[in-house]
Amino acid sequence: MIKFIKLNIESIIAIILFSIIILLKSNSIIDERLFLGLLGAVATLYFGIVKFKIENDKLFKELFKEFNDKYDSRFNDLINELRNDNEKKLSLEERNLIIDYLNLCSEEYLWKSKNRIPNIVWNAWKAGIKENLKVKQVKEIYNREIATKNGEISFYGLVKELGKTSNCKKDNKNQNH
Repeated sequence: MIKFIKLNIESIIAIILFSIIILLKSNSIIDERLFLGLLGAVATLYFGIVKFKIENDKLFKELFKEFNDKYDSRFNDLINELRNDNEKKLSLEERNLIIDYLNLCSEEYLWKSKNRIPNIVWNAWKAGIKENLKVKQVKEIYNREIATKNGEISFYGLVKELGKTSNCKKDNKNQNH
């Protein structure tokens, strides 16, 4: 029941407001002009909110598809390869690809911080980012990128979101991942 209310709160409020306005009119508390004006105002507000939610959902869908496509097409294979071979030496192109991946993560967080990515999706992505930061080569590049205050700032707050250390800033030379 609570989930239903949360999903339909705008409609419920609009119905309540319409009912109050009709009740006020039927009891002759408001005149015809005020009645029509209030109905129009509530309808305009309601449809404006619905339109905003639809546009927000469209934007989320575009972002979700773009981020997932980018991850799948550019980063997934390399990160999985590194997960299985933590001694692999990265080429310059592969290092740049990891930096691009970290930038993608930052961009995802930026959109999450603007409330364009739902928490359920962000939490899944965040868990994946944390797992990928356990990959030795990814962790080393990440640590290098956030070593300075300006480097950390360039991640749009992602470093703070992940937890400053995120088990990555510590010297983990003796750990195998």
